[in-house]
Amino acid sequence: MGNILGKSPQELTLATARSIEKQRQLILQPASFPPPPGYIRIHFHSHLYRIHDRSPPDLVADVPLSRSGGLDLDTVKRLWGLETCLPVDPLRWKPVEPTHPNYLSALAIEVLSCGQGCIKFIEPTVSDRTLLQRHTREVVLGMASLVQLSCCRIIEMVYECLEADTPLPALCRRFRRQTQRVASAWKWEEIFSILVLCMWIGLFVASFEGWIKWAPGERARKWVYTGSFLL
Repeated sequence: MGNILGKSPQELTLATARSIEKQRQLILQPASFPPPPGYIRIHFHSHLYRIHDRSPPDLVADVPLSRSGGLDLDTVKRLWGLETCLPVDPLRWKPVEPTHPNYLSALAIEVLSCGQGCIKFIEPTVSDRTLLQRHTREVVLGMASLVQLSCCRIIEMVYECLEADTPLPALCRRFRRQTQRVASAWKWEEIFSILVLCMWIGLFVASFEGWIKWAPGERARKWVYTGSFLL
C-alpha cells in the first residue's frame, strides 16, 4: 500500500534523470561497476514497452540478497515506493509471477538475470487509493514549491521597496561594516585578558556574597581524611 509521505516511483525517476543530466553537463559519465558480493542489481521500468524498446531503466539499485541467496520483493517495494512489482522474463519480455509470493529464490534470480546481469522489474498494477495518494503528494509538493517561490518573491519586493524608499538597508550595511571593523581591531590577547578579568570579578563577587565558601583549612583536613576537597 502506498504512503503519502513516501516518495513515489515518478519522483525517484525524475530525481535520477536530473542527476544523470547534471553528470552529463559536467561531462561525467556514470561509472558502471558490478554489484558487490551478496547483492543483485535491479532495474525498474515504468512501462513494459520501455523494455521492448531497450530504453535505459528509470531506476537502478543494488539490493542485498538473503542468506539463502534469494531476494525479498518487499525490499524492492520499500526501496522505490511500489505497491506491486513483478520481474520480467529476459527471454519473453513478459512479467512472471514468482513461485513464492513476494520472494525470488536463488535459482529464479539466476534465470531472470541470465545474459543481462540484472533483474528488470515493473509495477503491473496500482490501486486507485495509491494513485490518489501519489497525486495528492504531487499536488502538495507543487503547492509547497509555489508558496516557497511566492515567499521569496515577496521578500525580494519588500527588500526592493526598503532599498528604494528607506535608508534602512544602508544603515544595516553601515552597521555591519562598523561591527566588522571593531571585531577586526580586537586581538586575541586583549579578549583573553578581558575574559580573565571578568572571571576574577565574578569570583570576588561570589566570595563577597557568600556563594563560594573557601575555608582552606577545613578543605585541607577534608582532603587528609577523605581525599576530597569538597566540603
